[in-house]
Amino acid sequence: MGKKAASGGAGKGSSGAKRGRNTAPKKPVAQTVKIDSELFVRLSAFRAKERKTSQEILQQALLEYLDRAGA
Repeated sequence: MGKKAASGGAGKGSSGAKRGRNTAPKKPVAQTVKIDSELFVRLSAFRAKERKTSQEILQQALLEYLDRAGA
């Protein structure tokens, strides 16, 4: 059986990418967060009241937390 050649790319879609050009917006990265049921209910109620997604609320909260922490 023949051996496959190792690819020099960093993953899917890297073969046609040009370095130094960052014109496309950054794609979000998935992150799973497990929370207890009480916190989930509170988030769900707040989300409905504010007409925002959980992602919007959690992203804003995380940014504010990291800013306060100096991270």
